[in-house]
Amino acid sequence: MESLTSALVPHIFAETPGHLIRLLYQRHNAIWNATVGDSITPTQFAILNVVYIDGPMTQHEISARVRTDTSTMAQSAASLERKNLIKRSVNPADKRERRIALTRTGRREYAQLLPKADEVQRILFAVLDPDEHPHALGVLQRLAGMTPVSPAEDALTDA
Repeated sequence: MESLTSALVPHIFAETPGHLIRLLYQRHNAIWNATVGDSITPTQFAILNVVYIDGPMTQHEISARVRTDTSTMAQSAASLERKNLIKRSVNPADKRERRIALTRTGRREYAQLLPKADEVQRILFAVLDPDEHPHALGVLQRLAGMTPVSPAEDALTDA
């Protein structure tokens, strides 16, 4: 009788999506820390970005847009509030919810962070030809469980 372990085929990590995604995540964090610094996390920046674009909204709404869990959202919001980058207040429409708005300091900080965050994305994609960027972005969106942003991007990811 053949042993159970003899039929196992070990993973080749260079060909394992989960391992490669973990490496990409580590690479992103290293580039983020070298470019932006450690005073704000990518999740905290994403929160500032959503509120900058769409204006004040509830923590729940921001959490859904950033695609983060409620615990991470609450911790990130508390940190941003301590740094005086956001102001949280009770939602008049539902007293159980908190609304988040950028402070003046938050708007200034966002304006200073945005070019640095853009540089992180540029560095990440620098290994690709510019014409590969839309396809790579589409593949990453699909792997993350997101639908492509536009029909044009959808067509690029199917090519």
